[in-house]
Amino acid sequence: MVYVLNKLAVASQRTPGLRSFQFLNSNDLHKLEAFFLSFDFDQRRAYFGGGVSDQSVRNYCGTIDWVHTTAIARTGPYCPEAIALVVSQLSNDACAELSIACPLLCDQRPIIAALLDLAIEIGALQYRTLIVNRELANPELLSLLRDSDLTRSDCETVEINLADGHSRTAAC
Repeated sequence: MVYVLNKLAVASQRTPGLRSFQFLNSNDLHKLEAFFLSFDFDQRRAYFGGGVSDQSVRNYCGTIDWVHTTAIARTGPYCPEAIALVVSQLSNDACAELSIACPLLCDQRPIIAALLDLAIEIGALQYRTLIVNRELANPELLSLLRDSDLTRSDCETVEINLADGHSRTAAC
């Protein structure tokens, strides 16, 4: 775990201004709610798979199982700017689902790349596989995975094999 905390510190040093990477927990629920509530209609539709109301966002945040969820945030001077959630799949404790949200209107690629790297490092401590839902994935995340020739266009998910340090597409 010390290695992961060092990775968070190094990633934070690379970010401009008063930005850092940190873990969120149940005490940060208000930050997570504010982050998701700041999404416009299209961002909510892309992340959640449909238009969701403010109350639905609050319900979603309120039902997060913090025992099985790791939240990594890139925070700015006032609030989280991007978040990666690693959620253990209860049906298979060797797998976790990865989602990354970044509503910033800038070049998101370096932010998403840093969150992906941190999620892989953290996930490797507990899981063999991270699963990314292609339909709900951030376009920059898919771009990073596609640049590595790791995806096929007909697949619904991308599996990141943490045990071997390689990524591959899921069987369709």
